[in-house]
Amino acid sequence: MAKQDFSALIGKAKETQVKTPIQKVVPIKQKKNETLFSLHIPAEKLKALKMISVEQNISLKNLINAAIDEKYFNEATD
Repeated sequence: MAKQDFSALIGKAKETQVKTPIQKVVPIKQKKNETLFSLHIPAEKLKALKMISVEQNISLKNLINAAIDEKYFNEATD
């Protein structure tokens, strides 16, 4: 009797169709021409740069890139 209940359960499991979720792949719209670069910087200077970026409401990345552009590439930024 227990064997019949078990086989009935197996039969129900075989009848049930499992719907496998499909992952949606979205292509990258634009590839950036950037390279990751890391360096050591004194902790106090980094803290000061973070504060400046917050005050100017720009990212630290944009702040540093603007400073490099202004200093070495003569590109004035707003």
